Amino acid sequence: MEDALNRIASCAFCLLLLCPPAPSAQTKPGASGHWEGSITLPTGELKVVVDLDKDPSGIWVGDIDIPDQGAKDLSLRAVTVSGEVVSFDLSADPNGPKFKGKLSADGNTLAGDFIQAGNTFPMSMKRTGDAKVYVQPKNAVLPDKYTGKWEGSLSAMGNTLRLVFNLGNKGNSAEGTIDSLDQNAMGIPMDEIAVAENGIKISVKVVGGSFSGKLDEDGKVLTGEWTQLGNTLPLVLKKAAAK
Repeated sequence: MEDALNRIASCAFCLLLLCPPAPSAQTKPGASGHWEGSITLPTGELKVVVDLDKDPSGIWVGDIDIPDQGAKDLSLRAVTVSGEVVSFDLSADPNGPKFKGKLSADGNTLAGDFIQAGNTFPMSMKRTGDAKVYVQPKNAVLPDKYTGKWEGSLSAMGNTLRLVFNLGNKGNSAEGTIDSLDQNAMGIPMDEIAVAENGIKISVKVVGGSFSGKLDEDGKVLTGEWTQLGNTLPLVLKKAAAK
């Protein structure tokens, strides 16, 4: 009897070796990834490339490229992932452009709505690889004479656009935003901010623009140029009185 039991146990062990384990359920890929797609506008398709991932502290971060508008590696704000729902903003303005959508059942499509200025447009993207989120280098701290609110206006084709540059420091890095008052576009994020030779240079990737100006001796006027999509216009900014 004992020999028979040993033979049965031995055969059972052989069967376990020969039979592969049952496949485990695969986890659906999440929002992290490199996404390519487009926004469907009345004028046609606007291509977008989005990268989403978690930073070392576990916070969701991302960036977006909009090639036709000259925007590249634009940092996303308020990136939120809750189950299948994914959302992010393109500016600090609560009424600024934003996306809200859902992951598909297989996790390889992210589709939803792109919302801007009260208008809603379909936006859909396919996962094409791993995330490659661009990490913006920290700007050096701004000297006090550059911090504050600067007001000016652009004149082009008979139109005038009032602008407000908000410059400051957060932690150990300069940061800033632009308010375009006549376009009701507030909190447009600045990217690189650099001071050299009594002047300042600012890039604004979301609109494909940049500003370069010199500070006068009194520290109250920045005289320079605004460049956007190959066009250059004079722009003078005056420092607003502190409140």
